[in-house]
Amino acid sequence: MSTIVIHVKSQLMNVSSDLQLATDHTGGFLGTGVSFSDFNGDDIDDLTFGHHEGQLRFYLGNNNETIAGFQEVILNISNDQSEAKMVLWADIDNDGDQDFLVTNRNASNKLWRNDGGLEFTDISEVSGISTNNDTKSYGASFGDYNNDGFLDLYICNYHTYVDSETNELYQNNGDGTFTDVTAFAGVGNGFAQSFQSTFIDIDLDGHLDLHVINDRIDYPNVFYKNNGDGTFLDMANMWSVNLGIYAMSSSLGDYDRDGDMDLYVTNGFEGNSLLRNDLNDSGVFVDIAVQEGLVVSQMCWGACWFDHNNDTWPDLYVASGMTAYTEIPDVFDDFGYQPNQFFVNQGASPMTNASSSTPEIDQYSFAVATGDYNNDGFPDIVSHQIGNHAIVLAGVPNENHYLKIRPQGVTVNRDAIGAVVKVFHSGGIEINAVFCGDKYLAQNSRHLHFGLGASTQIDSVVVQWPGGSEEAFTGISIDTSIVIIEDSSLDGGTNDECPDPWNLCGIGTVWDGTSETCISIFTEDVCPSDLNNDGIISVPDLLVFLTYFGTICTG
Repeated sequence: MSTIVIHVKSQLMNVSSDLQLATDHTGGFLGTGVSFSDFNGDDIDDLTFGHHEGQLRFYLGNNNETIAGFQEVILNISNDQSEAKMVLWADIDNDGDQDFLVTNRNASNKLWRNDGGLEFTDISEVSGISTNNDTKSYGASFGDYNNDGFLDLYICNYHTYVDSETNELYQNNGDGTFTDVTAFAGVGNGFAQSFQSTFIDIDLDGHLDLHVINDRIDYPNVFYKNNGDGTFLDMANMWSVNLGIYAMSSSLGDYDRDGDMDLYVTNGFEGNSLLRNDLNDSGVFVDIAVQEGLVVSQMCWGACWFDHNNDTWPDLYVASGMTAYTEIPDVFDDFGYQPNQFFVNQGASPMTNASSSTPEIDQYSFAVATGDYNNDGFPDIVSHQIGNHAIVLAGVPNENHYLKIRPQGVTVNRDAIGAVVKVFHSGGIEINAVFCGDKYLAQNSRHLHFGLGASTQIDSVVVQWPGGSEEAFTGISIDTSIVIIEDSSLDGGTNDECPDPWNLCGIGTVWDGTSETCISIFTEDVCPSDLNNDGIISVPDLLVFLTYFGTICTG
């Protein structure tokens, strides 16, 4: 039998030296978090980095047409003397701006409310989340598990015999406070050492389920099915995802493009697992890491699915590090470099290991995230490597097409966390979901990315909003970045009517036919020109309008 060798030249370019993203990741234990998510509301991806001594770093994306990059900004957010783990942005109060959560190891977790204009108020003490200073918290996730329109919060704790706190589920009360409902919901996860959680509606029944990974062979991973009544049931055994491994990261993506989300779980030297989702067929997940060549067999941490070349097939980037305290240069002298791995998906087994052709692959990394910092339609990846600066690998444009979608809720949570989006085009069907905290200590861009390959037309986009209602959208162009607002498809997606663009209702507002103005969905104030609902009519409102300007309406 002859062997066919496929040679792949990766289309990633190392732009780290140009961007100079100072992180000072030179200490700490098991890494610290990264967010590749827009936090100032201009629909341009920003970056946030955690730090082992708490000095968080915030970088605004500028999307300059000549040379895109980042500008560091100082926010009134202080986490000094804490070893930051998760750094996570989410709109917890549905007011149109991003609030901020930090989990800490050996310090209390902290939450800041965004009061507009990137001014923040520390609400940690009054919000209802635990102020326990001894908890070793790692990953966290936001998701509206009870479908009341407000984002709830799950925090993973790395328990020891000294710190025996369970994981925590907090129900959002809708008034800026949370209630601990862990015991009632049944998701404390017992005496286990959890690294990360992920909210996802894995069975598409309209209720967010919860996947939690544990870093011990004697505490298998769990997958809590949402019963729809405020409680959960662990289905890991029945679904064959109860891996007893040193699980570091859970990464969900439809790698085989069959319409459901598959699960990649990283591990130590015993090897990673790719769990193909066969729930609709056999009712279980099937581990096919060996067949796909994705075992790796080194100390792996965060892993990202992203279609780096827009050929419609999600590729995989896997970070590697060591379970040791980070002291530079001692950690490199003692353990050497741990090469990250990059696998190119070409729609045939096995996936191709393109690590040797990927620049700057030799690095210690823990948390990795994807976004599109230069807005060229080709996803980029940021690696919060150990060292003075972060590594950014930029996607290199080619002839393939793309679509970026940011769903936005009106009756569901504003960030549409938990929404599942399907894009139908001549090259097939692609599916993605809106996460807020997944993998290992990471947050991807809220703009869902779809590589379209050679397709020149999008037939439709179907969004299953949190809660299960579906909405179809048509008339969407390729090679665009769009915001899809809940209930804006008018008659279900045919777009046979289109509102006057000068009466376009933007973020946080809806059209009122009686007054023929845009009114806020959150307050009784009326300000139809304030399209981003920040209380000021300024340039960002013009940008919102221009996003929709020139939209073709059929009928």
